[in-house]
Amino acid sequence: MILIQAIDKARSLLNEELDQTRAFPDNTSSFWKDSTFIKYFNMIQEEVQHVMIQSYEDYFVTQAFLNITADCAVYSIPSGTIKIRRIEDARNTNPTEIRPVTINNKEVVTTELGTAIAVGGGYYLKGNQIVLTSTPAYTDACAVRVYYVKRLVDVTASDGQSEIPNEYHNIFVYGMYRLALIQEQADPTLATIEYEKQLNKIKTYCENRQVQRPRRVKSVYGDTDY
Repeated sequence: MILIQAIDKARSLLNEELDQTRAFPDNTSSFWKDSTFIKYFNMIQEEVQHVMIQSYEDYFVTQAFLNITADCAVYSIPSGTIKIRRIEDARNTNPTEIRPVTINNKEVVTTELGTAIAVGGGYYLKGNQIVLTSTPAYTDACAVRVYYVKRLVDVTASDGQSEIPNEYHNIFVYGMYRLALIQEQADPTLATIEYEKQLNKIKTYCENRQVQRPRRVKSVYGDTDY
């Protein structure tokens, strides 16, 4: 569902419809401006993404390369990063993980049976920077790959579409409807119930995507699930 379709559906619930062929954004309405609904839409997208990440951390994982320069150990975190999931040396056919360490224990990369083992090198985060504990002696734009959870960009164009799965885009409709009711100090109860119903559907969808999620085993002796 594109942005203008979601806004028009929310307007329909509010009995505040505008001509679908209008110029966008139409901010002439004395009640609800398109610019207001755009803000609502992106507030909802941020909340939904947070719920999805809580349900399945890797749903929005993407990757980028650090532009490695010889004798430089400090690099900017990719723009829009919520969380770093993995960093690896991708120069070989089988990439090697560059493991996280702490700023107070830069030489220790992992532990085995309680014993510290220093291997290769690691990284730690400092503000918006990634610091490699072993300073590269080479220059390579595609040597170090970063997997990270990305932040969804705001949707502002009339034909823009969120990366939230399309089959759950009704959450934007009920979410905007709910926020509009709250702003005009009307009762948002029914809108909130529908919004939370859509949110629970998304949570279930994300949880079911996880390979490691335990499955229920049905007893062959009866109808009891274990």
